[in-house]
Amino acid sequence: MLGIGTGIDQSPVVEPADLKEATGNTAVSLQLWLKNNTDVTTSQWKDSSGNDNHATQATEANQAAVTTDGGLDFEEGESDHYDLASAITISANQGFCVAFVVELETTTDNALLGKDASDQFVLATGTNFLFRANDPSDTSTVFVFPSGTFDTSKALFLLNRSAGAENKFTFMKNGSTLTADVDLSSNEASGENPNGFDINVIGAKSGTSKFFDGKLLELAFWNRSLTAQEIADVNSYLQEIHGL
Repeated sequence: MLGIGTGIDQSPVVEPADLKEATGNTAVSLQLWLKNNTDVTTSQWKDSSGNDNHATQATEANQAAVTTDGGLDFEEGESDHYDLASAITISANQGFCVAFVVELETTTDNALLGKDASDQFVLATGTNFLFRANDPSDTSTVFVFPSGTFDTSKALFLLNRSAGAENKFTFMKNGSTLTADVDLSSNEASGENPNGFDINVIGAKSGTSKFFDGKLLELAFWNRSLTAQEIADVNSYLQEIHGL
């Protein structure tokens, strides 16, 4: 609706009610949603996507602690990690999007998602984000950002890859697009890593190394790329929920 005599659209901004609404209610593309303050215990964080792809850990020594702000706290020097009920598989040239809210306690080799040495999402050294894919070739994309990008403050990150051999990566922090240092980064440009991968572990590489250290407060994964509007809506929803 236009304001009377102003020519300015004064229609209220409608915030998405949840991540399903933010991405067109297409639950089939939302493969995993570890929703903040929802069905989270030390032994299991239930999947709110509708796919029952729950993150579980039956071994007490490998369990994280439930935080007062609705997530899990993975401890430094311990083997805290969770296994997904089913692996998420992304094929070559397939788009995807992952959004996560974290509060790191250290900034070295924090594996957010993984399967083995060739399928990983890792935050490292305060500046780097590693995405590694194994199908059809073993390719690592390393995004190198300014110092302090991955610090110990609570933050929302989103990585979106468009579909097709000429894939394009978009990386965001708290709703703003980040630009990687092209001289220090590798395979982050369009078309350089459209490869496929599998993930089935939260908080470690194959449950054996690069253990996550800090709070994981929310995580969502889509098996397709999101539109610009969907990305804006996902960011808006998560920033509102987490006060970012």
